[in-house]
Amino acid sequence: MKTVLITGGIASGKSEVSACLRGFGYPVYDSDSRTKELYKKDAGLKKRAEEAAGVPLTRSSEIFSDPARLARLEAVVHPEVLKDFSKWRAENEASVVFMESAIAYDKPVFKGLWDEIWLVRAPLEKRLERNPKAKERISSQSEPPEEMVSVIIDNDSDLESLHKKVKTALNDMKTDLTKILSVSGKHGLYRFLALSRNNSAIAEALSDSHRTVFDPHSRITTLSDIAIYTNEGEFKLKDVFLSIQKTLGGADAPTSKSPDTEIKTLFEKAVPNYDPDRFYLSHMKKILDWYNELVKYASLDFTEEDAAEGEEA
Repeated sequence: MKTVLITGGIASGKSEVSACLRGFGYPVYDSDSRTKELYKKDAGLKKRAEEAAGVPLTRSSEIFSDPARLARLEAVVHPEVLKDFSKWRAENEASVVFMESAIAYDKPVFKGLWDEIWLVRAPLEKRLERNPKAKERISSQSEPPEEMVSVIIDNDSDLESLHKKVKTALNDMKTDLTKILSVSGKHGLYRFLALSRNNSAIAEALSDSHRTVFDPHSRITTLSDIAIYTNEGEFKLKDVFLSIQKTLGGADAPTSKSPDTEIKTLFEKAVPNYDPDRFYLSHMKKILDWYNELVKYASLDFTEEDAAEGEEA
């Protein structure tokens, strides 16, 4: 499961981006509203937070203008938000989840929580126009440096333009199996980038983005061209991946080094009609290697593929 942080200053448009993502069916954790829910559910947390801040939470201007008060408050609240988010994420079966927060990226307690960052930006005058009270919060917030950011969404126009930018970002994030390559004799998967003048394939490793040029004689197969044998015909690899994901229900997949019985049990559940005479344990192990690499370095949220015949596993 990939986790994406949506961040940006107050009134930059994070909430509108989150609403757009929910409209596309993606789960989004709204840190602000979930924190308020935590206060409602746990009166003790609210009491501890106010004791740490030294003032009632309703006096937010005093808290956000005083770095010491704010730090004491965050030391109490942020660990609870982290636990709540972790529980929420574990209950989701989506391949990608989003967390909306203006401040999480530079707070140590949240370090390592997400795989990439989306930064929502807007000109200062527009932010103040949208929320005149934003001025008191701006000084306590900062944006992550661009080198840490995967996607920048400039919210400097109308909602229609913003939604188009979100849709483009989503499409770019999806995994296009027609461009994911398995190369004979090479470990791991590669993402196709371009063809050179002599028809060599330029690709980068999913694991570390190291670029390699494969000559025209290399045995290269795109994952979209692979299928496995079942008793009813061929089952495309993309559907095998999705079936494994559904079967696991959020749990980690076995690896190719897991016990053979564990691997076979998974495939018997995920693809119960596979043809044992033509789909072997070695194929299962290879598919698990690919599955785990996609989970770690890409996504199981796939682009739509044109109909094509599969190459038998």
